[in-house]
Amino acid sequence: MQRISLDAAQPGMTVAKPVMNEAGVVLVGAGTQLTEATIEKLKSLDIASIIVKGRPIETGVPEKPLEQVYAELDERLSLVAGDALCNQIKEHIKKDLRIRREEGS
Repeated sequence: MQRISLDAAQPGMTVAKPVMNEAGVVLVGAGTQLTEATIEKLKSLDIASIIVKGRPIETGVPEKPLEQVYAELDERLSLVAGDALCNQIKEHIKKDLRIRREEGS
């Protein structure tokens, strides 16, 4: 998944998470394929960004290997390594990172 500016959105991209207005009303559901009309409607509603499937916009920043991300997480949480709750949270974060990577997010 990737958050992109609505200005960068292109017809054919797939919405990964629902697009909602400030009141929480869903404007475009997850899984919807964008059309030019949908993009223009969202712009008229002052929606600035959306989350789409995959990583369609090249950022120029290479993605770190997951093992490196895990090592950095371990290092950041090293001071609380003996805390059972913190270890559970860390494992949950690692699982979430792995799932997001597998989904192309």
